[in-house]
Amino acid sequence: MERGQSIIQLLVDKKWTTETITSLGGGHLYHLSYPVAMIEPKLLADLRNNVVTAGTEMEVVFRTSQERIRVALTELEKFTDFGSFVRLEFRLLQTPPSLKELKYQPENGYLLQYKKS
Repeated sequence: MERGQSIIQLLVDKKWTTETITSLGGGHLYHLSYPVAMIEPKLLADLRNNVVTAGTEMEVVFRTSQERIRVALTELEKFTDFGSFVRLEFRLLQTPPSLKELKYQPENGYLLQYKKS
């Protein structure tokens, strides 16, 4: 991925996912899967065209109806396309408590998207 390209955000709705990621901590591998209908179209195209490569920076963001809270910084290890859904395997780089909490306002309905600057 070219420098200057936005960070990928992986949004999650389940509190237990954030708790699992936090308990694992940096250095561990984790994965999340998303139906293609919930992936920002440009990002899906970039994934399928191998524009997004291993080492791409990502962040996991916990989604509530009122806000978005960053829970982990990660880097992509592997992307697998199953047609109707994709699986992203990633290495956790930083998690709470060492990760600075950032909050974002809700933007769109996608669960996998490029971070808006």
